[in-house]
Amino acid sequence: MKNLIPGLFVTGFLVISTTSFSQNQLKIGHVNFDEIMQALPERDSAQAVLEKETKELTTTYEELTVAYNQFYDEYQKGLSSYSAIVKKTKEDELVDKQKRLSEFEQNATVTLQNRNTELLKPIIEKINKAINKVATENGFTYILDISKGSVVFVSKESQNITQLVLKILKT
Repeated sequence: MKNLIPGLFVTGFLVISTTSFSQNQLKIGHVNFDEIMQALPERDSAQAVLEKETKELTTTYEELTVAYNQFYDEYQKGLSSYSAIVKKTKEDELVDKQKRLSEFEQNATVTLQNRNTELLKPIIEKINKAINKVATENGFTYILDISKGSVVFVSKESQNITQLVLKILKT
């Protein structure tokens, strides 16, 4: 019994030390995703498409706003001369125009957000594939994105693979 306790202790120590030495070292790298995104010509193309569509929707919104304001000004000028039924009809038209203007603005915002996502999705997937390729080929355990500001420390041992990823993407 006296030999059993020290034997178990030694066996436990050997198992723990063997397990800790057999684990692979972590290899951590980092990448600046935004820098990669900015360097790709596909992003410029997507940005141009989005700007064109934004301009189109903005122009339409401005036209609707001008029409609403003109109708409102006309309503204000004739307000004192309107009969009750004409006044009510004009007020209903104003409310309807204002509602449509608001709905257009909301729909335009959602449309542009969805379009931005649609245009950037294939670019983001392409970048992620390149990051995965670099990480796999170089035996990295983790790759951190330092562009988002959530990484508070990057040691000297962490390798910046941004240029490796850009090299893959530009070939």
